[in-house]
Parts: sequence; C-alpha cells; structure tokens
Amino acid sequence: MSDEFDLIFLGKTCYFALNQLMEKTRAKKDELLLVLEFPTIPLHNNTSELAMREKVIQRKIRGYFRSLEGAMASDIFLGLMSTCRKIGISFGEYLKDRFYNRHELPPLGDLIWMA
Repeated sequence: MSDEFDLIFLGKTCYFALNQLMEKTRAKKDELLLVLEFPTIPLHNNTSELAMREKVIQRKIRGYFRSLEGAMASDIFLGLMSTCRKIGISFGEYLKDRFYNRHELPPLGDLIWMA
C-alpha cells in the first residue's frame, strides 16, 4: 500500500495549490497508513468534540435551560447516554432497568470495567 501511496502523491502537477496539498499529504503518510496496520484505531482523535456534539444539538433544540438544575440533569443524562454508547449497551434499556428497579444490568461502573 505504501508504494501505491507514493505513486499517487510523489508526482507533480501543473497546479501550485494541488502540489502543496499533495506535499502536506505526503508528510502525513505514516499517520494515514497506520489505520491499515491497526484497523481498530479511530480514524479521528477528537472524541471530546464528539462527546460535546449531543449537548450542542440539545442546546439548538431547546434554546436554553430554565434552571441550573435542568442544565445539570441534562448533563447527567447526556453523560450516561455517551457512556452507554461507548460500552455498547442500550441507553433506553439501561434507564428502564434503573427506573423499574429491575437491576438485571450491573451498575454502570462495573460495566465500564468489563468493557
């Protein structure tokens, strides 16, 4: 794959801007091809931005919170939802398990350690 990468990005074109972009891409060759060697690594490194995305979407929908308690409750639920997603369990099922006192699912902290 490295040879194919070089074949594409080592050439020169008659477009100055394209040549600059190709040069920047060549400089990141090792990083770009790393995913082929380790396919489980994320294709991005901005998980904190992704975690904030839900909050931004909710803010756009609601506009604002009526109270500090409402904002804190939203943060707690978004945190739970994000954690459930990361460890591969259904947020809805987790909430039902807790609201109805089923306790069929282990505590979230235990699930995190198991993941």
